[in-house]
Amino acid sequence: MEISIYIDLLNGLEFDKLEQKLMEMPFNVMEDIINRLAYDSVKEESNLLVYTFLYYLLCKHETSELHFLISKLMGVTLNHIRNAESIGLYHGLQASRLDPDNIDILEYLLYYNQIPEKPLSDKIAISFAKQIIDKRPQSVAAKMRIGLF
Repeated sequence: MEISIYIDLLNGLEFDKLEQKLMEMPFNVMEDIINRLAYDSVKEESNLLVYTFLYYLLCKHETSELHFLISKLMGVTLNHIRNAESIGLYHGLQASRLDPDNIDILEYLLYYNQIPEKPLSDKIAISFAKQIIDKRPQSVAAKMRIGLF
């Protein structure tokens, strides 16, 4: 897949055309392209304009999936940018608000309590871990957070 087409649309602020192209594909493929647009590992360059594009999408149709994508983008792919992890946590919490029964999101949110910046408090992380264990007793991440593993 030729990424330069997507780069040109993003950098040209042609968000409507970029949206049209990305929405034609499976979500996991779109997510891969978004991550490649956000960080060029060869050049070791970040493109924060991706966040603006995703915000544009959120304004049109706010979904848990988009918030979760942004959370992972900011918390992992672009975490070298100052305060990106706090932005990631915010979007992860929004994803959970929109899809409160999604245990995968809650498990992922525990990450924000384990990183050095620790934007997710221990109190909230323990609460999440208990919710996770109630619905997914085998969760290693949740057990580790509350000291059962």
